Amino acid sequence: MTVDVVIRDGMLVTPSGIVEGSLVIDEGKIVGIVRSGLPKADTVIDASGKMVLPGMIDMHVHLRDPGFPERENFESGTRAAAAGGVTTVVDMPNTVPATVTLEAFQEKKGIASRKSLVDFAFIGGAGEIPTESIIELADAGATGFKSFLIARFKELAASDYTLLRHMRTLADLGLPLLVHAENQSIVDSYMKEAEASGRTDPLAHCDYRPAIAEVEATMRCLAFARETGAHLHVCHMSTAGAVDALELAQAGGQYATGETSTNYLLFTREAMEERGPYAKVDPPLRTREDQLRLWEALNSGVIEVLASDHAPYTREEKEAGWANIFKAPSGGVVIETTLPLMLDAVNRDLISLERLVEVFSSNPAQVNGLYPRKGDLLLGSDADVVVADMDKPFKIRGEDLHTIQKITPYEGIKGTGAPYATLVRGSVVYMDGQVTGKPGNGAFQRPL
Repeated sequence: MTVDVVIRDGMLVTPSGIVEGSLVIDEGKIVGIVRSGLPKADTVIDASGKMVLPGMIDMHVHLRDPGFPERENFESGTRAAAAGGVTTVVDMPNTVPATVTLEAFQEKKGIASRKSLVDFAFIGGAGEIPTESIIELADAGATGFKSFLIARFKELAASDYTLLRHMRTLADLGLPLLVHAENQSIVDSYMKEAEASGRTDPLAHCDYRPAIAEVEATMRCLAFARETGAHLHVCHMSTAGAVDALELAQAGGQYATGETSTNYLLFTREAMEERGPYAKVDPPLRTREDQLRLWEALNSGVIEVLASDHAPYTREEKEAGWANIFKAPSGGVVIETTLPLMLDAVNRDLISLERLVEVFSSNPAQVNGLYPRKGDLLLGSDADVVVADMDKPFKIRGEDLHTIQKITPYEGIKGTGAPYATLVRGSVVYMDGQVTGKPGNGAFQRPL
């Protein structure tokens, strides 16, 4: 018998722990985890001295397609994903048109099917839209829905009444509601104060977008979710107070999950002085105390998900923030760098490799209803695999990125640990510095 792929002699990170062995792959699935007696294979990847991980599932990306393909698109964004060890991307709904109708959902699905190098799934928008639209999008395969408590677009921003209504619907459907949790009134009023004060320096974004806006909105959403029985997922958590609220809800038996990113784990507000608009994100960067609480919560299980929040803009759009930070959009080019930065964190003993796999693969798969097809190295699961070289040094340079935008908040940062090979359903899409996957290789993923 000849199989498609053997990844031999690596250290495999499995749900049962780290074991030495080889991975046998055939017809896109994992068919063997063995220590000896390897079958013949069309492709053999030598993983000696390397770690073999399940492919990362980045459940918070903005690939800007359709709407702003000059910022990013499914081909360029998933090329970067492949290079960064991400085998499934879950795209957010704030494209143009927003993913709030079946027609918009199918349009995006068609674009991604033609362009994507890795597998993909979609979050539907759940702002001021009818319940019927939620049900239609769920039937079409949305893995969850996103409501913004603060947003420019009515179809994505949800009033308290709408949040309750959508949560009841999603509780019945068994799908999560993701929230951008910031209090609109507090943020808007502080923005007026900033304008009146004349503060336009980068740190003003942090000073005039206070933590209490996130804490209050998180507590409010948790209360609504408890009332309705919905699964609440709090995106891009940045502050200790919001984490405390989440932990209290979980201790009370509530099914609520949280997510953070390398933006908050690796940067504090002081990064705004050096990196200015390139470090601007919403919610903003916080204090060292907040950062330490995030790491503690990520390691203890209070925060269950790591995601990149990849949200590209052009250099020209970002550069406007040096003169006036409020003129620059929030978000950055981060999908390709998240795993290397976190592998470096493993090497620095900030998180274990097993826990990294949980928060960046297993748990996102579970939140999005993709487990056990994806998320772990299991017999019968999709052969989404990352071979990681924990000793490989890196220096992040925008010019080396595979995204359209050659800019990054992490410019110049050095570390150790990087993907050596990335496979999507047994197909090699990245190997030793070269993206080998082709547009159209990615497949649409819907909840099991």
